Amino acid sequence: MKPYLPFTILCLLFLGCAGSPTTVISPYSWDAPYWKAENYESKDPESVIVTEGDLVKDYKEVARIYTAGVPKDKEEAFSLMRSRLSEFGADAVIKVRKKKNKNFEGIVVLFE
Repeated sequence: MKPYLPFTILCLLFLGCAGSPTTVISPYSWDAPYWKAENYESKDPESVIVTEGDLVKDYKEVARIYTAGVPKDKEEAFSLMRSRLSEFGADAVIKVRKKKNKNFEGIVVLFE
């Protein structure tokens, strides 16, 4: 076996994982009734609020959302979050910030 073959395979694996940007949702509790499939009620992505700030409205924090694969800019990150959370019927993502690794994270909330 040639010494550079494992390195080549490792590089190909990393390149294969570097696909298009996506999101990861990390619920505070999988036991919460919100995460049961029968409780999902999708909504129009444009109705999901995505903001770097906080909201004046009462809400319940239910999860964190992260981008993965480094979106090209803030608008793409917000669009990814909005689209993904609309599938779950979430109302908003607040306190969105850019991390050192150039991905974004925020807090998923439901209005009370």
